[in-house]
Amino acid sequence: MIGGIDRSGKRLWLAAFAALGLPLCLLLAVLVPLGGVADESSHLLRAVALLDGQVVGHRETVTYSDGVRRPAAGVTVDPAWEILSRRQSPASQVVPVPEPMPAPGSPAFLPLYTIATYFPGFYVPAALGIGAGTALGLTEAGAALLGRFANIAAYGAFGLAALALARHGRALLFGVLVLPMSLSLAASFNQDGLMIAACALAAALLTGEEPWRRRLAATLIALVVLAKPPYAAIAAMLLVPLPPRFPASPVFWRRVGIMVLAVLPGVLWILYTTAGIATPVPRLAYEAGPLWTGPRPAQFLGTDTRAQAQVLLSDPRLLLTLPAQCLFSLKRALMLAAGAIGIFGLLDKMLPAAVYAAWGAGLVGLALLCGRSVRLRRIDLALLAAAALVAIWLVLLSQYLSWTDVGDVRIYGPQGRYLLPLIPMLVLAVTPQPAAARTPGLRWAFALGTAVAALDLVVVPLATARMF
Repeated sequence: MIGGIDRSGKRLWLAAFAALGLPLCLLLAVLVPLGGVADESSHLLRAVALLDGQVVGHRETVTYSDGVRRPAAGVTVDPAWEILSRRQSPASQVVPVPEPMPAPGSPAFLPLYTIATYFPGFYVPAALGIGAGTALGLTEAGAALLGRFANIAAYGAFGLAALALARHGRALLFGVLVLPMSLSLAASFNQDGLMIAACALAAALLTGEEPWRRRLAATLIALVVLAKPPYAAIAAMLLVPLPPRFPASPVFWRRVGIMVLAVLPGVLWILYTTAGIATPVPRLAYEAGPLWTGPRPAQFLGTDTRAQAQVLLSDPRLLLTLPAQCLFSLKRALMLAAGAIGIFGLLDKMLPAAVYAAWGAGLVGLALLCGRSVRLRRIDLALLAAAALVAIWLVLLSQYLSWTDVGDVRIYGPQGRYLLPLIPMLVLAVTPQPAAARTPGLRWAFALGTAVAALDLVVVPLATARMF
């Protein structure tokens, strides 16, 4: 009986994701102009460069519009892709001017700053889509659209696999996968969409007992950490033992070993890119902020990781107080929550209020409906909550070190979408109750989840068409 109910519920969640989530994803790919998603222009060029065999970016010295020559991390791309990617404003206040000017039709070096250092794993689907479009003789815009579709196909495959392989927690995984923000990222060249889906699949795999599940989950976690090393704390998922009814859970120290192996490639990658590729993000000349403890006057022409580290080490309390200002300020917390649900464009296009209200009510409703259907494992919840806080802390500190002006009193750039890869971990902190107790709650949860997704499918495309 339990297996029959589980198979029935699985089919319903799979059908809902395929019928409500993926169509909205496709609509966003068509409606949103190229460069209309946060950082998409740079991610597009990263995929194009990967197609040309540039597995990782490189450094070159570039002259900027203020006349200063600085090293920049970037890639060399065909001018046609450069023109196509100019929808997005520059990543800094100073615009690179290639020197010497390349001959007409010849490749040009374009700074991508931090994006040039990202591991290429999650850019493979988009690069293959662009390559297929080019082979078919499509225009650059047509090939780029095919690249978006390839990203959606990979996102859909990860999402369907997560919902199919999860032994419990499908309501939570479904919610993360059909969030407007998740679907917007999946319908673009931004790698964050595939990272979210990979985290969902890793969590789903770890709800089962077969050894291959843990190995595959560790591989997915390793890819996420390679893409963004501050997410290393999500490897704590590998420490969570299987529920008591599954006797095949590895011993603790073996789980620790698997976790270390999952994180190690990301650590080595960030050391390599920091030493050989990463460069400061240029800024117009500015005076160091009030937290700077070095000699004054101190003028900087860009970000400076070493100087920011000096700021933090001069007062170690800042390691906690700066991230806390982002997380525990009511205004910023609300903006992070809205960003996690969905803020489109260059983080300047809000969705209709009905979407945020529906997701807020849906979250409360799902918690109430599923509360009697699962048993909370408090030790595992404490471990995963601590891991999520550590991951958020590392993300915010990385933003301060690599993106914030030296000595500033706030962290530049925190976004709600950075929280989404952390949510799937929560499915590992609960154990489903017997089928007789959980069936009614899950049926109502399915109805509520699909109602919110159906509202998005109607409202979000209409709002998106008006935004751009």
